[in-house]
Amino acid sequence: MMRRIFGFSLLMLLLASCKPQEEILREQQAADEAAAAAENKPAMESQIAKTGVGIKGDSLEGTSSSNPASLVSAPALAYFKLKERVVFEIQLPKQMDLFKAYHGRPPKNHEEYMKEVVTNQIKLPTLPTGMVYRYHADTAELWVEPEKEKSNGTTRTP
Repeated sequence: MMRRIFGFSLLMLLLASCKPQEEILREQQAADEAAAAAENKPAMESQIAKTGVGIKGDSLEGTSSSNPASLVSAPALAYFKLKERVVFEIQLPKQMDLFKAYHGRPPKNHEEYMKEVVTNQIKLPTLPTGMVYRYHADTAELWVEPEKEKSNGTTRTP
């Protein structure tokens, strides 16, 4: 008798936790559409280099919270965004402050910025194809721009 009750309870628990087939199909279709949109994503426009410009973790965005894969993808996405945030909000500003304190001015051009501020210890996030980092000397900011776009006082990163 106890075995039957236990078996019936286990069966009901399994049935209650299963998703309807329609919901599974909807989530799969949404994931397929997101993947297709990512492949056909238009080129980014010029913007200040900040968290979110890198490509790592892009494929993890847009998963449903009810999707079991989000148990892995959500922390992984948070990890990649945190790494970008550390670079853009901690490491680069600290190096820029040190440069200004030592030289009494911001870097003059892109080459000086990349050599003196972005040292070998700072790894800038990988950008989408066709995008490059450019330092704008007039505003003393690092930007992400399309590779072909030219700006005064900047050059293409090596």
